[in-house]
Amino acid sequence: MTGLVRKATLFAVCGLLAAGSAFASVPSPANSTCCACISLVGSDGAGTIDGDGECCITVRDLANLPINNSLVVIDFSACSGLQICDNNETLPLGTLTVDCGTQTVRGFTGVGGVLCFRIKGHANNGPVGDNSPYNPYNCARIFADGVLLCSPTVSCFDQDGTGMGPADLSCWLGDFFSINNPPGASRSDYNCSGDLGPADLSRWLDVFFDTAGNGPSTTNCPAGGKGQCAVIP
Repeated sequence: MTGLVRKATLFAVCGLLAAGSAFASVPSPANSTCCACISLVGSDGAGTIDGDGECCITVRDLANLPINNSLVVIDFSACSGLQICDNNETLPLGTLTVDCGTQTVRGFTGVGGVLCFRIKGHANNGPVGDNSPYNPYNCARIFADGVLLCSPTVSCFDQDGTGMGPADLSCWLGDFFSINNPPGASRSDYNCSGDLGPADLSRWLDVFFDTAGNGPSTTNCPAGGKGQCAVIP
């Protein structure tokens, strides 16, 4: 009997350890770091995506340990009126997969549980701005291994899908002076403050003139072929 009790106790301990190990690998939203804002950007003539749109997240478990090789999914399906690109681009941060059917972008975390990404895309706000549909605030959702980490707001420097230019500034001003600012101005709210102001205009100008040297956003999704997903309804 004593031997049976010892074996039962050993099995129970092993089971608890295995369960604890599995439980620890579950992503923790509280311990993970996430982007409050995602800005869709364009690319330069060589196809390199503008670094001004770079966003990095870190996935950690309940024990605050990083989770490497965690599947991260950025879901834009609730971001009405936006359009993400599906063309091959030069991305120095690793490979991302765009799924137009689900309006998602996915990738895997690397060392330290970190995934950095830049996503090409644009609004459909031309030619003078204040065009519906409007993507709501906090419309994106970022999941890690199926666990919701955060719901960032999504903005777009390219407002009309033709690459950054003077027309986009006109579109931004249309949103700024609109009665829909807020709640319909999140695509033009680059600092996620909840409304539009001088700081957002300054940010747009910084990206337009590439003051940080992160590369221009002169081009966006090609018009035909494998270039862009459908407009998000």
